[in-house]
Amino acid sequence: MYKYSKVADSIREGIYRGEFKPGEKLPSIQSYVKTSGYNSDTVVKAYKLLEEEHLIYAAPKSGFYVVKSMDRGGNAGDGIDLVTVRPPDSINPYKDFYHCMEKSISIYRNKLMEYAPSQGMVELRTALAKHLMNFHIFTRQQDIFITNGAQQALYILAAMPFPGERTKVVVEQPTYSVMLQVLSCNRVPVVGVRRTKEGIDLKELEALFKTGDIKFFYTMPRFQNPTGFSYKEKQKREIIRLASRYDVYIVEDDYLADLELEEKADSLYAMGEKERIIYIRSFSKTLLPGLRLGMAIIPEPLKKEFLLYKQSMDLNTPVLTQGALEIYLKSRMYKSHVARTRKFYKNKMEVLKEACELAFQKDIEYNIPPTGIYAYIETKKGLAEKIVSSLEKNNVLVNSIKGCCLEGFSVPEGIRLCVCNCSDEELVKAVNLIKAEIE
Repeated sequence: MYKYSKVADSIREGIYRGEFKPGEKLPSIQSYVKTSGYNSDTVVKAYKLLEEEHLIYAAPKSGFYVVKSMDRGGNAGDGIDLVTVRPPDSINPYKDFYHCMEKSISIYRNKLMEYAPSQGMVELRTALAKHLMNFHIFTRQQDIFITNGAQQALYILAAMPFPGERTKVVVEQPTYSVMLQVLSCNRVPVVGVRRTKEGIDLKELEALFKTGDIKFFYTMPRFQNPTGFSYKEKQKREIIRLASRYDVYIVEDDYLADLELEEKADSLYAMGEKERIIYIRSFSKTLLPGLRLGMAIIPEPLKKEFLLYKQSMDLNTPVLTQGALEIYLKSRMYKSHVARTRKFYKNKMEVLKEACELAFQKDIEYNIPPTGIYAYIETKKGLAEKIVSSLEKNNVLVNSIKGCCLEGFSVPEGIRLCVCNCSDEELVKAVNLIKAEIE
């Protein structure tokens, strides 16, 4: 890393931690040189970089100041937002990705004048096949399909027919609320299986698989939305064994693989039979939410139908963003961004875990994963919605997990916390407010 980038990172982190307030003047270049030991050229470049990021501005004959509209947590006013999935500016790769977009225009300008393959650009699929090796996932570019976000892949899988004309889908309870909407819109029969911090009810899962009418089992094995739960290796292997025994497809939504801290924590796809596991990945949560790029590894028997349904929704995913992602993956920028993002969320969860340990007694269940975006606090029956409503009056935004559950399926009530968009102090304050509401 260049020296000026280190200086810029240090000042940027100071701004987000609140050490430099909005509108406050930064140390002069000469003053920073004296205290840091860096030369003036390095400091000037760092200030210019922060100015380009709109974090600071230069006042003629006065110096550099923190932008007054700067909002460290991304919240409006004094509110605490534990709902919005918006990566903070401190880990936002906008500038790097902007360069990749420019490069994409230059390299793929001719392809902008024509329709790209519905399956996705060969260049990006080839780059992804190589990239996935870092996660012990070995596949071919011809098995990868590029979609407009992971949500499009889920919609196609819900809508399209599967071999054997099976109709039902099994989901964890609770599960990703958008997936429930997707299944509802496609009028797909859904059955649920209870999932807790300890794992899924394997006996119940086997009983459902035995019926012979299961189209697929949808799962988020790691850092599940909404609870943050992750499966242990033994359970993952048992899920794979049951799927193989009863000829059931698994749709694995591995949306936060980049944040994994344990190198040996493999995906189901890396561990299991590739001909029955559909592996889905998104680049929205850990890169840029507005990018809307996802990918799916599709087994051979499903490729024809998947492509047909993809073409009926759009002829191709935008070339410009595909090209930019390919360039980004092949550069060192992606690796640096993931390391920075992983560190950010690991630190957030450490703060949240310490706050919960101090606030809650043993009678309150909660799950704070070692990293990820979501954490979960269980509440007493009939309290979750009341807590959400009461906190909102105090300008604290949280969600209950009610929208993540099938109607009539009994699971403990709870609060989902999204750690993307608030400061450490706000996390601690929110936990104490939730504690007060529960009590």
